[in-house]
Amino acid sequence: MKKLKNILSIFLLFLFTISFLFSFKTYICINKFNTNKVIKHIDYLSSDRLQGRLPGTLENRIAEQYVKSQFKNYKLQPLDKNYLQSFKIKYPSKIYNKTPYLNVVDKNNRVVKEFKYGKDYKEDMLNFKENNITFTKDNCNFSSDGVRATAKESSVVFYCTSKNLDFRSSFMIDAPASMYIMITKDTLSEIYNYIKSGYALNCYIPYTIKDTYVNNVTAKIEGKDRNLPPLVLSAHFDHVGADLSGTVYNGALDNASGVAFIIEMSKVIQSLGKPNRDIIFTAFNGEEFGFVGSTAFVEKYSTELKGSKVFNFDMIGGDTSVPLCIMGSKKDSYNNEFLNSISTTCSNEKINFNRMFEDASDHKPFRDHNIDAITFCDNDTSKIHTPKDNVEFIKEDSITRCFSVASKEVLKYSFRNNPFIIYYKVFMIVSFTGIIVVTCYFIYGRKKSSSKHKQNIK
Repeated sequence: MKKLKNILSIFLLFLFTISFLFSFKTYICINKFNTNKVIKHIDYLSSDRLQGRLPGTLENRIAEQYVKSQFKNYKLQPLDKNYLQSFKIKYPSKIYNKTPYLNVVDKNNRVVKEFKYGKDYKEDMLNFKENNITFTKDNCNFSSDGVRATAKESSVVFYCTSKNLDFRSSFMIDAPASMYIMITKDTLSEIYNYIKSGYALNCYIPYTIKDTYVNNVTAKIEGKDRNLPPLVLSAHFDHVGADLSGTVYNGALDNASGVAFIIEMSKVIQSLGKPNRDIIFTAFNGEEFGFVGSTAFVEKYSTELKGSKVFNFDMIGGDTSVPLCIMGSKKDSYNNEFLNSISTTCSNEKINFNRMFEDASDHKPFRDHNIDAITFCDNDTSKIHTPKDNVEFIKEDSITRCFSVASKEVLKYSFRNNPFIIYYKVFMIVSFTGIIVVTCYFIYGRKKSSSKHKQNIK
């Protein structure tokens, strides 16, 4: 009996030691998710230096190279040549050394009124198929909230905004009007009175549409089984640039936050070891132009992506009072199995969340090709597309809650819920405690046996 106990003790000690070594190795090797580093990435990408990261600009290219350098630093392999996937876009190009104007002229073409840029009017980014127009009462129509002026086949919409003139829309090449101008209610009233009195208005905004090539940034962690469809983690890094007075729309939450999040996630996942399937990390360009980058990505890799699961991150780090949103597409419903699986993870993690079904981010092109895809989003729109979307308003607690869900999903689909990765801290504590208990029991037993042996000799 005594010999059996000794064998059992040695066996338990061996098991606890092996468990401790494996869990301690995991503890040492795994890179911890660091929200401070996420904030630093956001701070850089949303700094004034990058001028709002408008596609087609030098600053957008700088952002692209920054993301590429981070993927390379974390030893991710390129998915496409040199980590970049190139595609063609049309973009609004600022005409330098030109000044915008909205003025009123009399019949002799003398200026009788000049409206102030940024106070009375301001361009919206929706389109610039035309950048100037002259209109009178013969070629315009008024409504309670704006005026539409037409010239030949072009039309320009002047609309009153319920917000101030700081809001800036995305650029949409297929927008129905040729140009969109935001005006105040007072400006609309003045325009109406001038037009009614026989005056003409001239408007010029120094933007023109050009063609160029831009890049998605693509990388991967290679998995064990290349036949399994990959897992995709994505976010867009572009934003809406700066206005004609130099005000920068930094886009910290939208969407420097999402890109910063997947950069930090790539570091953590890389340290977990080789996953069962490829994990692709993609920073999309041109989301603000109508999901142009994600559309180009899906069209190129649609065959390889069949059966994939896509986790897109757009606006991570909003106000903590706003639930974490799981956004599916308009074609999805509450019966969607993929969304319900993620919802279960949120519930298990005690995360305040909701679900939404909108084609409002880069999950849309994937869903259009029947690939499972959702967007994680803190639907805090209070500062979105305004100059107030800065890093100082990013909330670390919201970043942490998203990671607590997203990391579980990655482990589920790419590491088969490996318990040594999920519960390594528990394994380490329990096994270390077991080593101490078994060792103490073994030593105590030896001492007790020795004491009895001495008594028997006496």
